Amino acid sequence: MEENPFKYGGVVRGPYFADREEELRELESEMVSRGRIFLVSPRRYGKTCLLFNLIDHLNSQEIATVYFDLNAYPEMTGFAGALTTETSRTLESNIEKLNKLLSSLQRLRPRVTVDSDGTMSMGVEVASGEGDPLQALLEGLNHAEELARKKKRLLVIIIDEFSDLLKYNGETVEKALRSAIQQHEHIGYVFSGSEQSLMLSMVQERRRPFYKLGRLMELGPIPRDLYSTFIAGWLKKGGYKYPEGGIERILHLGHEVPYNVQRLCHTMWELAGKSQVVTPEIIEGLPAHIVRQDSPIYEMLWQTATQPQKVLLIALTEDPDMSLLSKEFMFKHRIGPPSSIKASLQSLVKKGILYRDIKGKYQFTDSFMPFWIDYIRMKHG
Repeated sequence: MEENPFKYGGVVRGPYFADREEELRELESEMVSRGRIFLVSPRRYGKTCLLFNLIDHLNSQEIATVYFDLNAYPEMTGFAGALTTETSRTLESNIEKLNKLLSSLQRLRPRVTVDSDGTMSMGVEVASGEGDPLQALLEGLNHAEELARKKKRLLVIIIDEFSDLLKYNGETVEKALRSAIQQHEHIGYVFSGSEQSLMLSMVQERRRPFYKLGRLMELGPIPRDLYSTFIAGWLKKGGYKYPEGGIERILHLGHEVPYNVQRLCHTMWELAGKSQVVTPEIIEGLPAHIVRQDSPIYEMLWQTATQPQKVLLIALTEDPDMSLLSKEFMFKHRIGPPSSIKASLQSLVKKGILYRDIKGKYQFTDSFMPFWIDYIRMKHG
């Protein structure tokens, strides 16, 4: 039997990456032109997978690329060192030359390490006694620009979860970064993030430093016809038979969110594996199968919610399209007042159970959770 082609939960590359060809072409074109892109996407839409596929495309053209996730750097000193290390390694592989280049830096210093097999590697760290990590970060960025110029190479720097920059003393950092980045002629930048409201405010508010620094690109659902073709192609290759309208039903169950659709298809492939026949019953049972697998996770989240918050989550499951602060919603679900609902919503967002989209609507972070809520309510009568 063919390997299950529907990957999820990690970085998905190559033929297993569901169609984002238009977005890849746009990003690739912008980076070849040394552009600056602010990529905004809801969670689970495949943003990080898109970025790694972009890296593969650029590397095939011998364009130097580096990727950073700001979540991995709670302190600016760590980010400054990592950025200088990776950009330098990407542009210069000779350790002796690299050491000479890095030794000229004032706020950053080279660090040579030797692995257990004797392999030497070069890293960079903020110099001890350096009291301003922001200046060290700027020195690292400007060093990358200068090195790319000397090497006559195009460098692309990708910074994921960019809105997390606010933890580094907010707009002071934004102003300093803009001042440096707008002078760079040999580096293309992709700043991406899942905190949509924060990302949009960074680039659309006139008072913010990144206003009009680059182009805003919003990542939406994969077009239904393209996603249907992708799914049908793998099912056909695997010898699977499926009912008419079955793929459309899967897209509906997954709310057209790439992570959800991939997981539904992955589960479907496994459940129909022996017979290779996908029945309507298998498709309709997919969400229940998934929430049973993840029940311990949902149970843990559920236990963190107060009773009023649980009532609100149940109401949101039953009526996801109603205005949560409307009299109709409060009367129907015997919930309120508005101040209490607002407090519950804010708490549920902090706990990661809900998020607020760019239209101001509250959504489940994991859109399978409503199925789990229905499942436990039926289970307990």
